Amino acid sequence: MFVKTLAFFINALFLLPSTEAATVTCKAAEDESWSYHGETNGPSAWGESFPTCYGEEQSPILIDTSNAVVDTSSKKLHMKNYDVPITKAMIINNGHSAQVTQIDGVARTIEVQGSVFTFQQLHFHWGSRYDSGSEHVIDDTRYALEAHFVHTNKDNTIAVVAVFFQATSHNNEGFQAIGDVLPQIPFKGDTFDLQSGLNLGELLPDNPSGFYHYEGSLTTPPCTENVQWFILKGVNSIGEQQLTELRSLHSTTKDKEYAGCKLVTTSDLFNL
Repeated sequence: MFVKTLAFFINALFLLPSTEAATVTCKAAEDESWSYHGETNGPSAWGESFPTCYGEEQSPILIDTSNAVVDTSSKKLHMKNYDVPITKAMIINNGHSAQVTQIDGVARTIEVQGSVFTFQQLHFHWGSRYDSGSEHVIDDTRYALEAHFVHTNKDNTIAVVAVFFQATSHNNEGFQAIGDVLPQIPFKGDTFDLQSGLNLGELLPDNPSGFYHYEGSLTTPPCTENVQWFILKGVNSIGEQQLTELRSLHSTTKDKEYAGCKLVTTSDLFNL
């Protein structure tokens, strides 16, 4: 059994200001209900079709560590069975990210203040540059990649553990089980059975040193609020080649004109 205990912090929070969506190079993006790149359905227009995206507790946020407040109640975040390899999972290119859903029947959970949340899926956010991948920003720092471990409890409340990755010249061995099959899901809707023993614990920082907690939302439509965010302070690493493999994915189906439709899931949508 794997139990990792992390210190708990609450932070003073600032919403990231939106900018105009990037120049449209993927015409097929306009056919979707929402996209990262479309003129009519990009981030600045999400609230037109999904009103909650205009809500007051939206994610991602900029975390100003100088205003962080230590929670004196000493809450802990416990992770259970995160080091039990996933023997069966499905990875999908859903047009917005590469998402891994476990189907091996093992309950991998997090617990905080007596509330237990069960792991449902893992997905990633990356950008076109090494300094524009993560959705959340720590002070002035944006990382190359941000992983979201999505959990739900019995009341269907969502809790997300976010992990940052910085780019290095060496591949992340824990990520390689995913990286090896990315060529099998180049287009939206492509799926592949993952049976190589993905270990979620290996995707966590080696030396977690606490986390930031706040109540926000899903970072994409429908932008559901009342999401509990736990953003780990420790940082993992991701290989430059592994990032290249993620950037090779397309955000549209193979039967559409996919030139320019690379799956970049955050890039220049926000600035400081």
